[in-house]
Amino acid sequence: MPTALALDSPVVVLEPWSPWPLVFSGIVLLTGAVLAIAGREHRWMRDLGYVLVVAGPLSGVALLGFLSGNWDQGQRRDAMIELGYEQPLFSGGEGIVGGTPGAIEFTAVRDGEDVFGQLQPLGGDRWAVVEGARPTQD
Repeated sequence: MPTALALDSPVVVLEPWSPWPLVFSGIVLLTGAVLAIAGREHRWMRDLGYVLVVAGPLSGVALLGFLSGNWDQGQRRDAMIELGYEQPLFSGGEGIVGGTPGAIEFTAVRDGEDVFGQLQPLGGDRWAVVEGARPTQD
């Protein structure tokens, strides 16, 4: 259960990830389908098409996992640095709770002191930075 928000907790806005790079995987899939159909008379073209039909969706899944995670980490890191935290590190947090993101734990350095806390979701793109908040252990 997350700690109650303090009234003076700073709020940051984290822009959501845009999945536009997945268009490239779609292009690879479409190209593969065209080659597989058009290459009925040419074995090398047909085989290349089959490879691209399989590679397109696989690359889409890889891009989805890799790029979205990197984007989120970068957004959180930049927001914390903007608030004056140095060397912010984030843990897995609570994951998805009731269809919304859960709190994300962090450690950082602020004014030469090690601090810990949580980024707690406020809804939409808004997150509260709460120092000293730790989840309760069951």
